[in-house]
Amino acid sequence: MWLPILGTDRLAPGTFILRRLSDGRVSQYWDPEHLVAKQLARDARSPQPVQDCCVQADILWDLAAVYPPGNKWEERMPVADVFNGPVVDISAAIAAVQARR
Repeated sequence: MWLPILGTDRLAPGTFILRRLSDGRVSQYWDPEHLVAKQLARDARSPQPVQDCCVQADILWDLAAVYPPGNKWEERMPVADVFNGPVVDISAAIAAVQARR
């Protein structure tokens, strides 16, 4: 999910930026109204980990959320196994959750 946070984030990311995540399993979306970030914050609850970063102007950003397989997002998002960032710093936590599956 791409969203405008910094002053330079006025437009949706172009092809060059989107190519950074080239895995065929990845879907990328532009969310100029921060709808998903706001929903993630509203639906956060125990036993989900509490993020210790990644808030700018009351909006979650640069955060990864990893959910157990088979969960569906319905009225509320499910509880995440990983919910933190910045994304570049939590690859080990993501790998650990995937290894347990």
